[in-house]
Amino acid sequence: MISTNKLCRRIGPAVLCFFLAGFCHAQAFVFASPNTRTHMPDRVALASQDSFEQQNFLAVAQYLADRICPVLRVQAVAEAATGLDGPGAENSVMVFGCKSGQAEYLGELLARYGHQNWALIFIPRKDGPASKSTRAGKGIASQDGPERLFTIALPGVGLDQTLEQALTQTLEQMRKHGLAEGTVGAQENRILVYVWVKDSSMDGNIHAFAEAGHGEVQEMAGVGKLIGHQDRGQAQRILDKNISRYERAHGVAFSGLLWSRKLRDMGLSHPAKNSVVSLRKSSN
Repeated sequence: MISTNKLCRRIGPAVLCFFLAGFCHAQAFVFASPNTRTHMPDRVALASQDSFEQQNFLAVAQYLADRICPVLRVQAVAEAATGLDGPGAENSVMVFGCKSGQAEYLGELLARYGHQNWALIFIPRKDGPASKSTRAGKGIASQDGPERLFTIALPGVGLDQTLEQALTQTLEQMRKHGLAEGTVGAQENRILVYVWVKDSSMDGNIHAFAEAGHGEVQEMAGVGKLIGHQDRGQAQRILDKNISRYERAHGVAFSGLLWSRKLRDMGLSHPAKNSVVSLRKSSN
């Protein structure tokens, strides 16, 4: 029997949650970004993966996750991301493997560090069906309950394609099928797409997209929390208040590191190993 660690390395810890849902209901997904610009073209956002801004944010996300999130059966992992806001794009980060409370705190710290309007945290639901799998073209049955996180596993990069071309093509196909929000990444020669939905209105679009790309669909019931405010200044005050409340209750003070040289210099010599492209309307 393959061990959890070996399986995790083989398929990726985020996808592992959908296959081993018995313990993954305790693990949340965090989405945050260091970018404050708007409407960057896809190619610029993808190129931003090599920027120090991105490398620093990714390193800080992993550093904080290692210290805030207790090690469950899958260790917390931060992966690089590129977020899309309609026609625009941005570099971003996805973190998975944290419990819900720690995930919210981590997401708020990262949003505050990056001076963001929003942080998005998806928390799998404990009292409902944890996951469901369907192959594209084999039925469009969905979870009971409104909010879910979908993952679509697509065939990997073609022999005549670069990774950037494959990711760009996937993004174009998502837009073509009416999907303006989600997360796209590459792991083990596969393209992985994550989509958070609040209701069933996009189910048909998701399955049509998966079928067109010969992909397999997984879904997990839960709750998405979008923390922040449309006004950036107001968002910072909300984040500060939430962070302070959590730190008083749990006896921690990682917010004191946010403006430190230690965090600001992270990522100088450790380039990102993973590439994830994130589509989120409200990510700045």
